[in-house]
Amino acid sequence: MPEAISISEITHDKVLNLAGHDRGLAARARFEVDKLDSIDEPVDVLFPRDFRQVSSSFFQGMFAESVKRLGSVKGFFEHYRFDAPAHVRAKLADYADQVLARNPH
Repeated sequence: MPEAISISEITHDKVLNLAGHDRGLAARARFEVDKLDSIDEPVDVLFPRDFRQVSSSFFQGMFAESVKRLGSVKGFFEHYRFDAPAHVRAKLADYADQVLARNPH
């Protein structure tokens, strides 16, 4: 069974938007994303169905290091499988692209 990150653990199904680099870093620590980067199995990232938005600053805090470690947007999304509304997934893909554009190999 794959590992999972349930965003509801930090939103309590009440917060529909996540923003702020520091909050992203706190979420990274809470969910032990550094450890999850290294496991062989994929990790499901589960968002509430009515979730609205993740800011680029939150994504950077929570996942920028993961995108860099995994080396490509494709590799990132193969390892972290996002179960989120389509508009949220589209933004996350843009944010992952931005990470690598700022940190080319």
